[in-house]
Amino acid sequence: MIWLALVLSPSLYWTDVGVKQALVCQVTQMESCLANLSPHVRQQLPSTADGLNHAMGLRGAMVLPVADRDISGLILISPSYIPNSILVDLSGELHSFPLVESKKVTLWHELGHLEAANLVGKGLMGKLSSYQHEWVADCYLVWRTARETLGLDLAWQQYHRRNIDVMKDVSFMSHWTVPVLSQLLGHYSFEELNRFRTFESLMSDFLPQLEQLDQDTLDEFSSLIHRSFSTQASLHLPSYMYWRKPALRQYFESTLVSLLGRNGANQWLQQQSM
Repeated sequence: MIWLALVLSPSLYWTDVGVKQALVCQVTQMESCLANLSPHVRQQLPSTADGLNHAMGLRGAMVLPVADRDISGLILISPSYIPNSILVDLSGELHSFPLVESKKVTLWHELGHLEAANLVGKGLMGKLSSYQHEWVADCYLVWRTARETLGLDLAWQQYHRRNIDVMKDVSFMSHWTVPVLSQLLGHYSFEELNRFRTFESLMSDFLPQLEQLDQDTLDEFSSLIHRSFSTQASLHLPSYMYWRKPALRQYFESTLVSLLGRNGANQWLQQQSM
């Protein structure tokens, strides 16, 4: 698959989303961005550049889907709010995790939200919850990484980032896509992912195999993650949520190795009775 982009400027361009297109704009180009949209599309969005900026807030990126025959949505990018690294406190020590090509990864994730809507429109998926939207978007990121970078480094970077975000704050459970990404990256090698010419064809193959966690299970993981990583959890409770610990280790071990090294990760896991 070849992605085509009509570049109006380096910070304002159209890009393919299935058979439709999305307009990608940096926040510095809000006026020009609105000027390139039809009245039908504009009436579905905040009517002014100030309105878009207000909706954007302090986010690094935001996607605004629209209902249109030719346009799937608008993606706003604020590069100054897209981090190049993240810090996490583990056992009283700060560890830094670099985010390579973070602007590209962010864009692919936002495009993934529009691709999720496309899957629903094709009947491949039913109405999506907010959490399902997030993991579909990250699945798209994984597939796009395989197709464009000839490797999966950026896919694993996103995997680790999702883990680190919840290590720091369990309110990010809404974006903890690791239970799905672990299956996707476990089912398919880079070569296998690269053979799927469209994201739709990948998801047609993957969805029947996918095991989705229910909300009760996610809530249990949230509680265990908080107990395991929070700097405020002082009591050592080795048997707490013991039935979830094997899976939690599976989800987090590679991330811990990337932060602490093999020996450090083993020591941390032992301390947490995992």
